[in-house]
Amino acid sequence: MLSLSLAPLIGACGAGEIDVEGFETFACTADGSTGALEGLTPAEAWDYAELRPTPGTGDLGLGGSAIGTPCATATDVEACQQALAEATSTNGFLVGECVSFCPSYMLVLNRGDEVSVLDTPEALTAWLAPVDTPTEARLLAQAAGYSVGCGDVLEGGFKEAGGGYEVLATRYTALCDPIEESLFRLSVSAEGEVAVLESEVLSSESGACVGRRPAGLAEARGRGSSRLGAYFAEVAQLEAASVHAFAVLREELALHGAPQALLDQADAAREDEVRHARIMKRVAARFGGVVREPVVAPRAPRSLEEVALENAAEGCVRETYGALVGMHQARFARDQVVRRVMRRVAQDEAAHASLAWAVDAWARSRLSPEALARVEAARQQALAEVADEARAGYAEDLCAVAGMPAAATGQRLAQTFAQALPALAG
Repeated sequence: MLSLSLAPLIGACGAGEIDVEGFETFACTADGSTGALEGLTPAEAWDYAELRPTPGTGDLGLGGSAIGTPCATATDVEACQQALAEATSTNGFLVGECVSFCPSYMLVLNRGDEVSVLDTPEALTAWLAPVDTPTEARLLAQAAGYSVGCGDVLEGGFKEAGGGYEVLATRYTALCDPIEESLFRLSVSAEGEVAVLESEVLSSESGACVGRRPAGLAEARGRGSSRLGAYFAEVAQLEAASVHAFAVLREELALHGAPQALLDQADAAREDEVRHARIMKRVAARFGGVVREPVVAPRAPRSLEEVALENAAEGCVRETYGALVGMHQARFARDQVVRRVMRRVAQDEAAHASLAWAVDAWARSRLSPEALARVEAARQQALAEVADEARAGYAEDLCAVAGMPAAATGQRLAQTFAQALPALAG
C-alpha cells in the first residue's frame, strides 16, 4: 500500500531523540532537490558520468544528470558517442526511498574510448570508495533506500565522523494507519558501508477521506440548513460519484490490458465508496444536509492517455492530497462523530491513493514521451488548483467542527505536498 511520501506530515515535530547539532544541510539545486552527481570524486578519473533510469522502471527526474564531458579524450569520438548512446542495462540501484513507485538507475561512465555501466549498489559503492565527500555519502544513503532532502537538517544532513560521514535521512516505517515517517542517523564509512546508528519517529498520522471525481460529473453544490450540513452533503455526493469513477476506471483498465491486481483494487475501491457514500450521507443528515444523487454523463471508453490524464489529476494529486486533509480532520475535528467516521474511512482511502499511483506507474510505461509530457502537465495543473484552494481556506465552523485545515495550515500542507510529489511522480 502507498506510503504517502510527504515530509513532514501533519503535526510533525522536531527531533526529540536524535541530536542534530553539528550536522550541515545539503545544498538545494534550482529545482529544490539535492541534485544527483555534483561533488563526486571517484578514486579513478573519468571523463564523464551520467545517471540513467533503468528502462521500464520510471524516473524521479534524475535521469540525464551528468558530470564531465562525454568523449572528451576519445580517439574515435563518433564510436564513443555511439557506445554512450547504446549503453543500458536491465539492472539498477535506488536513488532514494522506494514506496509503491520504485525507479532504479544505472551510472554510465566514459573514459577515453571506454564506456561502462554500473548497475548494482555494490558496483556503485566500489566506484565511489573511498567515500570522501558529502555527495558520495548522500548517494550511498539514497542507494540504500533512504530519502535525503536539502535545506532542512530534519530532511537531510551530514557531518564528518570516523573517517567517513554520518548522514541524516528519512524513510517511511509504516505504510498505512498510521502513516509513519522516521528520521535516521546513518553511518557511511569510507569503504561505503551504510549502517543505522539510531532512529526516531518524526510523524505518525492516521486517516484519509477524499473522493475521485469522474469525467462527466455535473456540478452540484451541497445543500443544507447549515454550512456544515451543506459541506457534508457535498462530500457524500462526491463519495457517491466516486462509485461511478472506480467502476469506469476498472472497465477502462481492463480494456487497455491492465494486470488483474489493478482491476481487483479498482473493484475493492468501488465497494469502499458505496459504503463511504452511505456513511457520509448519515453525517450530512446529522447536520441538516440534503444529499442529491450525482449526475454523471455517459461517455465512450477513453484512450490510455485520457485515462492517465484523469488519474494524474484526480488520483495522484487530488486523492493523495485529499487523504492528507482527511488525516487532519480525523485528528482535529471537534465533533466526535466526524473524527470517528474519518478514522473508519481512513484506511480505505489510503488504499485508493495507492491505487492511483500504481495505475500511474503502469500507464506511464506504455505512453509516448509526448503523452507523458501531457500527463505531467495535467498533474501540475491539478497541483496549482490544490494550492489555490488551500490559500482560500475554510469557514471557521468547518475548521472547528469538521476539522478542515485553516488557511495557514492548508498552505503549509499544500507546500509540503508539492515538494514531495516528485518523489512519487515518474
